[in-house]
Amino acid sequence: MEKIVTVKDLYFGYDEKLILENINLDVFKGDYLGIVGPNGAAKSTLIKLILGLLKPQKGKIKLFGQDIEKFKDWGRVGYVAQKATSSFNSSFPATVEEVVSVNLYPKIGLFKSIKKVHMEKVYDVLKIVGMDKFGKRLIGNLSGGQQQKVFIARTLVSEPEIIFLDEPTVGIDINSQLEFYDLLERLNKEMKITIVMISHDIGVITEKVSRVACMGSGKLIVHNSCCNVPFKDVLSRFYGEKMKLLIHHHNH
Repeated sequence: MEKIVTVKDLYFGYDEKLILENINLDVFKGDYLGIVGPNGAAKSTLIKLILGLLKPQKGKIKLFGQDIEKFKDWGRVGYVAQKATSSFNSSFPATVEEVVSVNLYPKIGLFKSIKKVHMEKVYDVLKIVGMDKFGKRLIGNLSGGQQQKVFIARTLVSEPEIIFLDEPTVGIDINSQLEFYDLLERLNKEMKITIVMISHDIGVITEKVSRVACMGSGKLIVHNSCCNVPFKDVLSRFYGEKMKLLIHHHNH
């Protein structure tokens, strides 16, 4: 099975404080991986290291078999940052189609104009996420759930093979969360896009993802398929003995 991400013996910290310690993680083509853990577990830091946004103190990171320092083909990699929706208010002047088309410029050239064929591609990905009727709307006038779908479309327009999402459902209502998780599942199963998602909702993680990585205190505690993860023991280590796991079953 093809490895898309390889993290080996990874250490990272600020000054003399160690944030991540001896992390080993593989992400395979077709995975739907959930990274879970309490606040302060350095989950977001790990993603930023994998994306080359931070530099490790020790260890190796590879994307598509290439050392992260040498990797250049970023069109194969998508990223939806934490709280991306909070960066847009109702007065933000960009339309939905303009936000999505931003990710086309690395291929067509920064100062080139968007042509009809490019705009067709924009609306193709907006249709995939169910937002093709909102292309002319201002991004700031959309709900949080709608904005997150637009950010997924912006990622899809560059045709990534893997998408990283950092707490994508924070601040979104329950119904929009369910729609969003269904969308990710379709991208993974139908479009064969590898998904890596950080989430605090362990109940959803157990139901949706194929594999899970559990982090605590900067360490990777468990990394396995969902059916083989002892969630009761893991949760006890995270939150104490009285913590219970509630698994949500959603009828569609």
